[in-house]
Amino acid sequence: MTEDNFDFVIQQPTTIREQIYNRISELIFTGRIRSRERIVEAKLAEHLGVSRTPVREALHLLENEGVLESIPRIGYQMREIRSEEIQEICDLRKVNETLAVRWAIARVTHDEIGAIESCLDESEERIQSGDLDRFSQKDAEFHELLIKCSGSARLSEICRLLHKHMSLYRVQSLHDSAEARKALEDHRSIFERLKARDEAGVVKAVIEHIDNVRRYTVGLIGSRTTN
Repeated sequence: MTEDNFDFVIQQPTTIREQIYNRISELIFTGRIRSRERIVEAKLAEHLGVSRTPVREALHLLENEGVLESIPRIGYQMREIRSEEIQEICDLRKVNETLAVRWAIARVTHDEIGAIESCLDESEERIQSGDLDRFSQKDAEFHELLIKCSGSARLSEICRLLHKHMSLYRVQSLHDSAEARKALEDHRSIFERLKARDEAGVVKAVIEHIDNVRRYTVGLIGSRTTN
């Protein structure tokens, strides 16, 4: 982790722990904390300019979510995900995200449609400028906005957690410009069918997108295993 990763300012009204949790999550899911890189509580607290207690609480929460794993007397590191887990996560995503878009067909608002369209336009700008770190954030934002259209806080929470687990590897694949472009094409396909209130079409588009993500991510894991 480089020094410029930690331009961090405490803001209200969220708690310090929530802000630290969000900041560490951002570092992980934009690829600035790398796979298997050690995360030391004291060092992280020093860089963020806060006490160790809220950092410890945030790291423990990420461990409970399955994002980090604890190394006794050393600290934490990102948990490795196996290809079998990718398949399981994708199967679960298909069930939950297709349910979400089915509900969204009847519940999505004009403002939500506008927010998704803006997200897609900004995603396009990030790819064109080569800012793939920011594109990965827009990728996560698209899914967040899409699931929110379901109108279900419980379903949104489930989908958010599954997407977070997937992002441990997905963020690295989105630094491939061709894969980022493919993801954006999939997102636009989902959006157009949602906007048209095409239930069968949007469900099909979601499944195809998740299958594309699964194939690429499993392939990425396999290539690292053989290298």
